[in-house]
Amino acid sequence: MPRPVSWRRLGFGLSTLLGGRARGFFIPYRYAESVEAAGYPALLPLFDEARPRFSTLLDAMEACSANLRLIARGQGPARFDQDWFPRLDAAAAYAMVRTHAPKRIVEIGSGHSTRFMAQAVRDGGLPTRITCIDPAPRASLAQLDVAHNAVLLRDADPRLFESLAAGDVLFVDSSHIAMPGTDVDRLFLDVLPRLAGGTLIHVHDIVLPDAYPQVWEWRGYNEQMLVGALVQGGAYELLFASHFVAQAMLGERPKGILAELPLPPGAHETSLWLRKR
Repeated sequence: MPRPVSWRRLGFGLSTLLGGRARGFFIPYRYAESVEAAGYPALLPLFDEARPRFSTLLDAMEACSANLRLIARGQGPARFDQDWFPRLDAAAAYAMVRTHAPKRIVEIGSGHSTRFMAQAVRDGGLPTRITCIDPAPRASLAQLDVAHNAVLLRDADPRLFESLAAGDVLFVDSSHIAMPGTDVDRLFLDVLPRLAGGTLIHVHDIVLPDAYPQVWEWRGYNEQMLVGALVQGGAYELLFASHFVAQAMLGERPKGILAELPLPPGAHETSLWLRKR
C-alpha cells in the first residue's frame, strides 16, 4: 500500500522539481510503473557459505553476554530500547569491537551505534580511538570518549581513512543514496579502494539477499545494489549479516543472550560486516 505523502516530503519534492533548493533526486524513467522490487537469490550461496563466520560472531556475543546483559538493564550509555540500531546490530558491533580490538574506528553516521562501540571500548579497556563524522548524530555523543567531526563526508579529512590499518574499522551508516557525488558514491568508489587489506567494514540498512522492505520504499535507498556487487566480486569477505542471521539462522526463538535482549516491534536488524581481503 503506498505510503501517504507527508507535507515535508511534498515540500522537498516541489522545491527540487520547481528549480528551488535541491532536496532530493528525480530520475525520469518511462517504464517506472512496471518496476517491482525483488530479492537476489543468486547472492544466497555467498551468504550460505559464510554461515560459519556468522556463527563465530554469534559465539562472540555469547562471550560478551554479561556486559550485554548489563546494558539491557540500563547500565548505558548504550541502550537496546530503540529501533535505530536494534538488538542484533548492537550486539554484533559490541562483540566485533571486543573481539578484534581495533586501534581505530572511523564512523560515518553516528548515534546509537557509537554508544555501543564506545561502551565496548570502555568495557574491554581498549586503547581504541573512535572518530565520528556526522553533522547531526541520531543520539547524543556528549558523554562518550570519541572525536566528533560535525561535518559532511565531503568535508572530512581524507587522512582519517588512509590511516586505517588491518583490524581497524570503517563503520558506514550514511545517506544510503548512491548518486554521483553523494557520500555513498565517494565511500564505495573512492574510500574503500584505498583501504588496507584486513580493514573491517560495516554497512547499515542492508537486507541482502532480500530486497529492501516495502515500508522503506519512500526512502529511495539504493545503496545495497553497490554492496551486492561488492560481495560477489571476491575482494571482500562476509563476516556477519544481521538480516540473514535473523531470518535464516536464529528462527523464531533465539537462544542465549539474544533471547534476553529486547527487540522493539517493527525494528529491522540490518548490519552487514565485511573484511577487505
